[in-house]
Amino acid sequence: MEFETQETHSTGCKSLPVFVSLADINDDNRPDILVANQDTDNAGIFFNVQGSYFSEQVAYSTGDKSGPQYISVVDVNDDDKPDIIVANNRGHSVGVFLNNGSGQFHAVKLYGTGDKTWPPGVAVADVNSDQKPDIVVTNQNTNTIGVFINSGHGQFSSQQLYDVPDKSGVMHPQVVDVNGDAHPDIIVANSGGANIGIFFNSGNGTFVSCTIFSTGVDSHPNSVFVADVNGDNKPDLIVGNLKTSNVGVLLNAGNGKFLNQTIYSTGVDSQPRSVFVADINCDNKPDIIVANSNKENIGIFLNFGNGIFQPQRTYATGVFTKPWSIVVGDVNDDNKPDIIFSDIANHQIVIFVML
Repeated sequence: MEFETQETHSTGCKSLPVFVSLADINDDNRPDILVANQDTDNAGIFFNVQGSYFSEQVAYSTGDKSGPQYISVVDVNDDDKPDIIVANNRGHSVGVFLNNGSGQFHAVKLYGTGDKTWPPGVAVADVNSDQKPDIVVTNQNTNTIGVFINSGHGQFSSQQLYDVPDKSGVMHPQVVDVNGDAHPDIIVANSGGANIGIFFNSGNGTFVSCTIFSTGVDSHPNSVFVADVNGDNKPDLIVGNLKTSNVGVLLNAGNGKFLNQTIYSTGVDSQPRSVFVADINCDNKPDIIVANSNKENIGIFLNFGNGIFQPQRTYATGVFTKPWSIVVGDVNDDNKPDIIFSDIANHQIVIFVML
């Protein structure tokens, strides 16, 4: 595999782009780049103009002193236009931008998560089977999960709270059915608790108490990705363990049980901040891609095909860079996956295009 570094895209002076995502938000069949700019309090959009060429950033305010840290893109008001949902860490809220068409958005509508909750992550999925996507937010400082039920037309109820074990430091959520009952469950990385927590859906959009799976003593898991990596049609857990500098793979044993994690080193003191799963070498096997925030590189673990991975291959991101958040997708329509990451040291988005 070889990658060509394309031009970088500024997110603004002192913006601190802590999260990056891909989605076609203006219905032109090209994936656009979305970014959460924590220190300039906005959600940025880089429209895909042609191939891997992107417009300058268009920024939408997430509110004064909001500190956005995470973005999900889902149509929440049933108008066939993708909307933007952000977790406002400093604003103790979730923000909803409704799409006005052609990638233009209404001003943000805020839903409070509670005093001093500091939400770092948000996911959107229909948790109560009413064909309307709901919002799930992690409240790091109060060790709770908040669920906002969609009442229709992009309006949401007050959050229903679920407790995470004390001092868990709950981070980024995923909402996926992991126990095969056709109801989406909530999966979270518990940084302070050194584990992955799962809230199983009882079937009506309410959740049973948190079940935990260890990621290792003092591991500080920062991110989790849910994907079937061993081809058994059961979703597995892939976690970035920040402090122990490794990636953990927890294979799904069925019925909501997971095997003990298998760990893969990302390098001494590499601090893997973000993990993503995609078939990066086009062999029909999902691989692991990781942003090593303290080593100026992107790491790739190629899948042997049975959920066992080769040692990490690294790709330098440049001197004085700090890769923070990572996403994979085909941005230039050549049917090859490209890597996009945010560099918080230089307040920019960088694209690695597959050659």
